Amino acid sequence: MFVEYLKFNFTMPVSKEQYRVEQEAFVSNHGGTTPHDVFFSLLPTICSIVMTTSTMEVLKKYIHIHENIKVVIQFVLIIIPTILCYTILSEYIISACLILTLICTLNLSLMIERKINYSDLNTELVKDKISCITNFRALTNIITAVCILAVDFRIFPRKFAKTETYGHSLMDTGVGMFILANALVAPETRDFSTSRQICFLSTLIRNMNNSFRSCISLLILGFGRFTAVEYLGYQKHVTEYGVHWNFFLTLAIVKLLTSMITSAINTKYSLFSGIWILCMHEYTMSIKDLKSWVLRDEPRVDFFSANREGLISIPGYVGLYFIGVAIGRLIHSTYQTLYTNSNLDFNTKLSWFKYTELYEPLCLLYIKLIKISALSFLTIVYCDFKVSRKLANFGYCMWIVSLTTALLSILVFIEFMLGLTNIFHISYSNDIKIEFKLNVNTNLRMNLKKHVKSEKLENIRVIFGKPLEIFDAVNYNGLFFFLVSNIMTGIVNMSMYTLYAKQSVALSILIIYMAVNVISVLILYRLKIRIKL
Repeated sequence: MFVEYLKFNFTMPVSKEQYRVEQEAFVSNHGGTTPHDVFFSLLPTICSIVMTTSTMEVLKKYIHIHENIKVVIQFVLIIIPTILCYTILSEYIISACLILTLICTLNLSLMIERKINYSDLNTELVKDKISCITNFRALTNIITAVCILAVDFRIFPRKFAKTETYGHSLMDTGVGMFILANALVAPETRDFSTSRQICFLSTLIRNMNNSFRSCISLLILGFGRFTAVEYLGYQKHVTEYGVHWNFFLTLAIVKLLTSMITSAINTKYSLFSGIWILCMHEYTMSIKDLKSWVLRDEPRVDFFSANREGLISIPGYVGLYFIGVAIGRLIHSTYQTLYTNSNLDFNTKLSWFKYTELYEPLCLLYIKLIKISALSFLTIVYCDFKVSRKLANFGYCMWIVSLTTALLSILVFIEFMLGLTNIFHISYSNDIKIEFKLNVNTNLRMNLKKHVKSEKLENIRVIFGKPLEIFDAVNYNGLFFFLVSNIMTGIVNMSMYTLYAKQSVALSILIIYMAVNVISVLILYRLKIRIKL
């Protein structure tokens, strides 16, 4: 009944084939926007993370929030602002960021000023994830899910749609950031051994066995998507990946190739490997004139020419993956230092605070990420590299690295500020002396010993930067979340003519669509069901 209602009210009297051609033209031949527009378009989601975390902390003072209510708050304060900023508020993103920042500042000030009840500190909270990576992976999935459906509505700005040849756009960052997000949590990022314990052949067999199941699943998804698109007559942007190729096939081949390469090269050389692969990729495309061949409207007479966009970009994504592994190793090694240094002691009073020893690793990580971001961006500018998602060329990969490390640095800074706020929150609660001792094994723990009227509270564990449940759920089944988003996008496009939908209808559909996506992975997360694709 709902589908029939949509067809009756929101379709136009055109044939299905005519509409398909019109929609393909609607998502094609775009030139993108400026780099800073893309960067600012990602900030509202990050601001929403801080606003949500701080709002829930402030509300905790007054009411007990049920777990389901927490999810609703997270959805309203993160998902809905993201949808609005990519549609009707797209021209006011900077203003939206300023408003969100003001709300966050107000919440943080309330967190600092409110008096702590020490009986509340008996709750044990364990930090078992690196929150900056958790948040980055989740926001990458969420923004991608919003965009793949929103792009089919007229309320989605064309400057955010994928570029046809060269340029920067929001949707162009999707596949690159997805590759980097996977690289940040790859097993290689936590492999700090200095030498290999087994021979090349044994390592190759082990790595191939580990990646074989994932590759088979991704290949099935890729071929299944192609079959469904052809059978249903669904619109497709041929010059995005090619006639038969798609994102799932790219992900499968990249996973297979990286597993083979890591069998021969130690992961500590990931940065060198990634840069070398990108340089060889750029050199080969220039010498063989592959750039012009891919970007020109040449006949698609065989499999390679029919899918030239998808095939030619694979080496670039492999190089990008290895650079992502190097960034992941930097982050994991920093937190490993933070977790294993157990000899940090410091005192604090109401008017005096010393935090350098505790936060020095985070400060250093923040500075390193900023340097990487700046260096990557300056490389593009001064070497005059063009940015092309289709080619996954050196310029595109450096742009993705610059953008990703900039976002990660902001997330690290947020973690730093939230942790600092929590400690101020404790130290401002009473005009007394408090001793902190950092005693860390595998989790970040903080034992507080309070000496007040011979009363002692010991071994109280305090934590900051706990990931939001929606983010945990999305990351728990990340690829499944993306698959559900694709299926829901197909259902919506086959149920109505999205180009003719009114603004209010489009917004309502996007909100319902994201609610279905989030609920599907949230249920699986609470049941601890991981769907490995």
